[in-house]
Amino acid sequence: MIQRLELQPAYVIHAKPYRDTSFIVRFLTPDAGVVAGIARGQRQKKSSQRALLNPFIPLLISLQGKRDLKLVTHLEASGVRPQLLGPSLFSGLYLNELLVRLLPEADPHPSVYSDYCNALEGLSGGAVVEDVLRHFETRLLAELGYAISWREEAGSDSPIRPDAYYRLDCEAGFVPVGLEAHDSLYCGEQILAVASDAAPTPQSRRLAKRVNRALLQPLLGSRPLQSRALFKSP
Repeated sequence: MIQRLELQPAYVIHAKPYRDTSFIVRFLTPDAGVVAGIARGQRQKKSSQRALLNPFIPLLISLQGKRDLKLVTHLEASGVRPQLLGPSLFSGLYLNELLVRLLPEADPHPSVYSDYCNALEGLSGGAVVEDVLRHFETRLLAELGYAISWREEAGSDSPIRPDAYYRLDCEAGFVPVGLEAHDSLYCGEQILAVASDAAPTPQSRRLAKRVNRALLQPLLGSRPLQSRALFKSP
């Protein structure tokens, strides 16, 4: 257990009030993963750093303490907050909620931090939101050990066939079936289109979304993601 962090790059992924004047904040960091700390006095009106506890601001933080819940001893901005509006903003909040729900605390995942930075850059830079989200989800699933092959049939080295149909086994991957096309099945041609990283089509985007959502569901459990509701709001 890391007892002290000094000037660690970080992003706020969740914050909630604590007692009368403080916040409990969860940060994503490259070296310590998700860490929680008490930001004392930051709810007071005179606090000059309260605005830094908003999401998506690149930070440098210092924390200390022997327990899981540490004390935030230093907080400063290390860059400019990306401009996220509308669907891009909702998508960023969705990424934060995934990290809070799925990443164990104090478990370092440097590649997840890097993927998160790239995702924020894509969302603020005009990239297609669906493509940014699917890429992040796929990378996160792989980092957590729940990746599947998009090129080979489940349980074998046989390549996925463009003219075949498959059902999804969330633990094993794509399982071939001897049935006609059906809404609950996946076409090999579209699976391979996702795997190729070629220019996405509406069909391949829909397939990637269905598959990633199915893979994430057992990890997230029955409690719905609050951020998903934002996409449905008028």
